[in-house]
Amino acid sequence: MNSKERVQTALNHQQPDRIPLDVGSTAVSGIAASALHRLRGALGLDERIVRVHEPFQMLG
Repeated sequence: MNSKERVQTALNHQQPDRIPLDVGSTAVSGIAASALHRLRGALGLDERIVRVHEPFQMLG
């Protein structure tokens, strides 16, 4: 199972082969806004404006 399949499996409430990495659930972790925009495109999600929650690091 690759990382994309692992996340999709977990999001579908099924058991992945191992726990996927959690990004952005606390105030000290997140994903770069530009990377989040590209990730949404790669996953086939609707395009929308990424909200920046931490402007110093540009985390979305």
